[in-house]
Amino acid sequence: MARLGFLMGMVAIGALLWGGTPYAHGQKTTEMFIPMGQSPGLSGNVTVIGTIETVNARDRTIVVAGSSGRWSTTVTKHTHIWLDRSKLHLPTQYGTFADLRKGRMVELYYEGRERRDKGPAEWIKVKVTEPSGGAARQ
Repeated sequence: MARLGFLMGMVAIGALLWGGTPYAHGQKTTEMFIPMGQSPGLSGNVTVIGTIETVNARDRTIVVAGSSGRWSTTVTKHTHIWLDRSKLHLPTQYGTFADLRKGRMVELYYEGRERRDKGPAEWIKVKVTEPSGGAARQ
């Protein structure tokens, strides 16, 4: 974990030195390793955190219900799906559309930082709280 923190810090410093913002360069690269709800500048501001209410495999859409409403998104071939296994003290794994199941807690980030209510998802983190919570992928 110390190595990951050091790496993230070095990426952020490099981004600042080259005139960019940490999210655009550093955080985007390491986002999959940040646990749900802990993304600096994103979680709670521009992401949606809630429970999957419905899954439509034919249209590749999901509806997420949270404390402040419901949101729908399309899951494209470019959407990153990550299985957040931090509660199990295990590393994040890549997921698939099949891991988006009704009742699962997710954090959703729409394409384009300022869009919070429509369009395709750039990434979705799925909280995994039991060892068999996702397909075995390494």
